[in-house]
Amino acid sequence: MADVKSGDVVVPGDQLCVIEELSPSLGTFERDGVVYAATFGGVSIDFKERSIQVLSAEGNDKLSLPVEDDILMGEVTNVWDQRAEVSIVKRNDENALSPFVGEIHISNVTRRYVKSMRDVLKPQDIVRARAISSQTIPTELSLVGKDFGVILGKCVRCGNVLTLTSHNNLICLRCENRETREVAKDYGQRFRLETRPDLAPRRRSRSDRRYSDRRDSRHGRGRGKSRDRSRRKRR
Repeated sequence: MADVKSGDVVVPGDQLCVIEELSPSLGTFERDGVVYAATFGGVSIDFKERSIQVLSAEGNDKLSLPVEDDILMGEVTNVWDQRAEVSIVKRNDENALSPFVGEIHISNVTRRYVKSMRDVLKPQDIVRARAISSQTIPTELSLVGKDFGVILGKCVRCGNVLTLTSHNNLICLRCENRETREVAKDYGQRFRLETRPDLAPRRRSRSDRRYSDRRDSRHGRGRGKSRDRSRRKRR
């Protein structure tokens, strides 16, 4: 039987039952087969539907946790090599009744190889993500897809808002610091920021590279490598 009964008052983290007994509903979450309270309130058990939820003192629905494919928006609070935490403030473009935590694993950031989460996300970034788990805390998030990723970033040096120059490349117009992020296709648009492709990092052309190589050879650069190669051949 469940560890609680209808009318019992619980706080976040209280164990309610196991998943085989009752299914999690509003104000609850499930982890490793155990259903817990996600918010403060009164327990309500529906034996007909075999579900359990947590209601407010007035009997109203409490916190509703995200389900798979919900669109969530929040601020990155912590970043480690393999994961990042996000404080969720919007769910499907509506304000969340109560902020909750989401988590992004490095495998759910992009389809390309990423060595560290710190290369693509920073604390204080605002991200749009997709929920890939249901009724769990923390909610598992994904940034894979052109609609998802950072929609606003701040300079790590001075805290100024970053301006997008080209895909995943940003610049601080205050201190001219350049940074990279995994951005959504509409980066900055929600905050009325203009993209500045004229400030994008300049790629060296083939002629530039040839000129640089010729100049290096005139000044004796690279001769050491040639001598090393000739010595190896003589040996």
